[in-house]
Amino acid sequence: MAQQHSNTNTRNPTHRKVSQYFPYLRLLPIITGASWLTTLSTLFIYWLAQGRPRYPAQSNPYVAFISDIGAFILQPLFITGGTITAITLLGTILCVHVVFHWEYAIAKRAKSQRYKQVFSVLACIFQGVACPCQICLTIFDNKGYPRIHRMLLLGAFAGTALSAICTTVVFWGEMWREEQAKELQTRRQSVIASTTIFGIEFCMGVAFTTLLYLKFYRISGILEWVMAFLFTFYFWAFAGFLLLPAEEGGEGINEETPLLR
Repeated sequence: MAQQHSNTNTRNPTHRKVSQYFPYLRLLPIITGASWLTTLSTLFIYWLAQGRPRYPAQSNPYVAFISDIGAFILQPLFITGGTITAITLLGTILCVHVVFHWEYAIAKRAKSQRYKQVFSVLACIFQGVACPCQICLTIFDNKGYPRIHRMLLLGAFAGTALSAICTTVVFWGEMWREEQAKELQTRRQSVIASTTIFGIEFCMGVAFTTLLYLKFYRISGILEWVMAFLFTFYFWAFAGFLLLPAEEGGEGINEETPLLR
């Protein structure tokens, strides 16, 4: 009895203390998506309002790429929006994985599986590599630094893609959970949504690269903008990853509390 009382006092207050910060953690992916959507919308609307001009060093004669528009008068906005998006996305990935393993330890009273720990670390490392690439991508524009811009673009996309794959591996089991708790259902839907969007983005990325190589500029230009806007929903999907299933964490509490009275 004393043992149970000791465990409850040491675990449950910590659970309550940490869980109160979860609503604030969920703001990270929301800020990421909002920042990216605002930046893209402003660039796109500006380009349309200017009569769809063709910028210097613009390789696509029909549709200006995002970096083409962001290389000129709107570059301060492009840099600011890209920096906020990159930093908050890195924070989101870090929180998603830390919360997952912390929650597992609280709910299961044990460490998560080793391979999940490894993939979580890899996901954070890959996103950590992508973050500075995403920021520098807005500074070293395609007009003045075409070679550096392409290298940064590769690093940003590769890092984000590998981080997404590792995150999917870690949360793969969440898609098949049958618990009826509202929080768990929301997380399951979020995992399915993010995985589906990532799969669509990957297929579109392959199509974009192929069409660009074959010089189908109009379609490839449209694809780039569609992919970019779709990423907004990928970012927002992570808000559901950061829902704490209180039923799991509190299950042991409900069973032990009557014994203490």
